[in-house]
Amino acid sequence: MAKIIDNKQITLREAGKDEYWLQDWISEKPDRLGLGNFEIIAQELTQYKRKGGRLDILGYSKDINTYYEIEVMLGECDSDHGFRTLDYWARERVKHPNSFHYAVLVAENLQGRYKTLIETLPQFIPFIAVEIRTLELLMDDGERRATAYAEIIAQPDELIALGGVSALSEGKSISPRDEDWWRETAGDSFVNWVKEMAAFCEENVGPSRIDYTANSYISLKKGRRAWLPMWSRVDGFYVYLPDDGTGTVDEPSDRFRRIQEQLKTIGIEASWVYGYNAGANPIGFHLPSKLMKHEVILELLRESYNLV
Repeated sequence: MAKIIDNKQITLREAGKDEYWLQDWISEKPDRLGLGNFEIIAQELTQYKRKGGRLDILGYSKDINTYYEIEVMLGECDSDHGFRTLDYWARERVKHPNSFHYAVLVAENLQGRYKTLIETLPQFIPFIAVEIRTLELLMDDGERRATAYAEIIAQPDELIALGGVSALSEGKSISPRDEDWWRETAGDSFVNWVKEMAAFCEENVGPSRIDYTANSYISLKKGRRAWLPMWSRVDGFYVYLPDDGTGTVDEPSDRFRRIQEQLKTIGIEASWVYGYNAGANPIGFHLPSKLMKHEVILELLRESYNLV
């Protein structure tokens, strides 16, 4: 059992860290932002020759051909950083017009003056807002330590996430998502893996139906609940599993800790993204096709199915 210790929320400056530390913290493990795994391809990327202006972090996911234009700041979000995030995002879109792009603003406090704007922007453009929380941990021996974590505050709906805004602005119709659409968009391999997983679960876990209608993933549904959403990857897919309801934004559940250790035995790293699906499906990981039917995965799927 994990021991619960006292803590209090502090700022990164109070912990002796600066903005460059935060950039390095993100670059070291990009999935800390809760956006999945992607590669950092540039830091301090110059946007204006002889006029300054540098994008803090540029990330790229080759699997889904998506760039992440990330602007980082300490303290409360201000208009300067917010506008720069959108400016850098727009400029990178011009450079790479055939890719998807997300404008990502990372700050310690997104609850101030621009809270309403931050929550509204994702309805119109692919904008993601991530808040960094820092906790000071009070150890039994009197030593003070700190930990930081990210929470997604605002993100696009599925239509925007797959480029729906561009399609609508060009007067194009949005095709209904079905098996044929997914085969054309994500490829036969992804759809075949999904159908293979569905058959495997039907036989070994419980009855589910395949739902193709979401714009960014295919899911297995038990009743109305998407208990196993699957995102396309070069090999297999990325999934989020439901939790037992005991975890919080500050502390992952014991179930997650156990699953994390189980997955490590077969070479899979799991992440805790409490904000996903209102906290209902916070356990995420990449599931390679060769491990889809592994006994460890089967056990986790059965547990997850019974939680829904």
